[in-house]
Amino acid sequence: MKLQTTLPDGLGFLHAVPLFNLFAVLLMCYTIGPKLEEKTGVTIQTPASLFQLERYEEAAVITMTAGGSGEIYIGTRQLNISELDARLDEQLQTTAGANRAIVIMADRLVPSEQLRQVAEICLRKGLRVVMAGSGRGKPGEIKEP
Repeated sequence: MKLQTTLPDGLGFLHAVPLFNLFAVLLMCYTIGPKLEEKTGVTIQTPASLFQLERYEEAAVITMTAGGSGEIYIGTRQLNISELDARLDEQLQTTAGANRAIVIMADRLVPSEQLRQVAEICLRKGLRVVMAGSGRGKPGEIKEP
């Protein structure tokens, strides 16, 4: 028994359907492809800044909290303002170099007078002072303790 087709003879378009599918996929890749590429944007040349270029290799960190009497820490050692001067002398003897600095990290609630006193003590010792805030809250937002 021989297989016979019951379809009309003009069925050449059935062989072209996969080509239409391929054309549709290529057309989608062409139209959607640029949206999927990484956009690099415009090149901007920013001026060099000493803050970006200068590195503090031997910086000690003073942490100030707004506790009852205003606690001051150098590293993990707690001290008060009167002990700070002597501790900075010890710090200066152990580190050498012209690039010595102190990073002062203070809570928002630390009184500005106390922060100023600590910064002046460090400046009298010839150290560079870098202030670092707590970064909590939005600018202009004041929270009650």
